[in-house]
Parts: sequence; structure tokens; C-alpha cells
Amino acid sequence: MSAAAPVFDARRLGTLPGLEWKARYVMEGFLPGLHGSPFHGASVEFRDYREYQPGDDPRRLDWRLYARNDRLYVRRYEHETNARGYVLCDASASMGYRGARAWATKLEAAQILGLAVGWMLLGQSDAVGFLGLEAGAVRYIRPSQKSHQAGVLLREMKSLRVGGGPILSALLDRAGRIVHRRSLIVLISDLLEPADAVEEKLRRLRFDGHECVCLQVLDGDEIDFPFDEPAVFEDMETGQRRQVAGREVRDAYRRRFAAFLDGWRGLFRDLDVAHVVVRTDEDPAAVLRRFFAKPEKRSWR
Repeated sequence: MSAAAPVFDARRLGTLPGLEWKARYVMEGFLPGLHGSPFHGASVEFRDYREYQPGDDPRRLDWRLYARNDRLYVRRYEHETNARGYVLCDASASMGYRGARAWATKLEAAQILGLAVGWMLLGQSDAVGFLGLEAGAVRYIRPSQKSHQAGVLLREMKSLRVGGGPILSALLDRAGRIVHRRSLIVLISDLLEPADAVEEKLRRLRFDGHECVCLQVLDGDEIDFPFDEPAVFEDMETGQRRQVAGREVRDAYRRRFAAFLDGWRGLFRDLDVAHVVVRTDEDPAAVLRRFFAKPEKRSWR
């Protein structure tokens, strides 16, 4: 190990075993210095005091006030409900891709990001659940804020396997039927399917009052198309193959891929869905730190 190399270099991170360790690194990497996170559970907006009554939570006692007047008072707040968050993970076949510069497959990156967000929510005493589809089978964890929920999340997300074609429409439809109370929904996907196929489901979730966030996980190869030599490319979801002339088609590919991303960005702007691209050849902690530090006010609580 080179002493000059960063300890948490993204490439080295990908070579280390342990999904849990890597997810904790991502969480710890983006939380320090974070200002105005959109994810907050119990409100800390103080309203007033009232006298202590038997059965009140002693943690709400104001001991400084007691020291001044020798009477027990408890603090009251404007709104004291905990929030709920759901992590939705795309496990379609395209999520299994890993380029030469990536520190993980797209699914592995999605698992790590989902765990990091889950730990953050649990750390704020919010409840977090999970929803995934795998070869037609539903993986679902009811939201909870109990201490063992992180382990439950880890077990379910770690067991996800890629396979099959586009599933976003079905995944969002299932979320719409499961999630009733206003919640935060964090969708983690490469979005490599037409936006029209999922627009209706996203609109429904937003109409129902859910706050939606999309972490779009993409490999650097998909964005930059660094291939120089002619090669045969295979669609991981359909099995179709096509011979491509490498460098000769790079500019045309980049234009089409940029237009594809612009289509999603336009839809997310229209629906007021927060969106960020997470590249698997970049440090995920840095990306999340920039994204979640944005000062926009969220309304999902």
C-alpha cells in the first residue's frame, strides 16, 4: 500500500471486502460538514413549557429552569413525529455492469448508497424501509427505527441479485400500493429505460405527497464511451448484440446519451424530484455530500 495514496481512495474501496464497511465509509464520508440536510425527523422547533405531570418523559425536563425556580417543567415542541423513508433499488440486468475504471458494479454501488442513506435516517431516529424486485420476487422490509433495522436492511440489500429487463415501472407501482403515509422515497437506479414508462408512476407518488429522490448510478463507460477499437456490444437485458466502430461513433453516442439524461432531468424538474448522477468511478461520499448539502427545503416530513 502506497503511503502517498489516499486511505479511502474510491478504487481501493472497491477492492476491500465487506458491503457493510463500505457503506459505513460512504455514510461517514458525506455526513461531516453537511449543512441543512433535507432528512430530519422530530422537529426541534421549541414552542413553550408546561408543568411536569406523572408519566412525562424525564428527558424533556428542563433542569436549568428547575434550578432557577425549584419547579419541574417539560419542554414542548411544535411537531414531534418521526419521518419514514423507503429505499427502492433497481436490480435489472443492466445494473450488473462494471467498467475497468469502476470501484463496483452499479448494483453494488446502489446497495452501498442505499445502506448509507438508511443508516443516516436511522441515526436521526427516522424509520426506514426497503423495497426491491428481483426476477419477479418482491423484497420488502417494513419501515422501522429500531436498532436492529440496519442489520435487516444490510441482509436484504446484500442478497439482491441482478437479472431481467426493465422493472422501474413495476417497482414504483408496488411502492405506490405499499406506501400510504407521506414518506421519503429514495430511488436508486441507472434509469436505463424510457422515461415514459415510469412517468405515470412517479407522478402518482408525487400526487400522493411523497418526497422523491433519485440517485442515478452510472458507469463511466456509459457516460464517456472511452472505447477506441471496434468491438461487439451486448445488451445485458435483451441479449442483443451489435458491432460498434469504437472511436468513430463516440461523439454521436455522447450526444445521444446526453439527450437521454436531459430527458430524465426534464421529467424530474417537472415533478420536483431531486436527482443526482453517481458515477461508479468517482468517490460516492463526495457526490452525496454535494447533493445533500443543497439548501432546498424539503416537504416530506
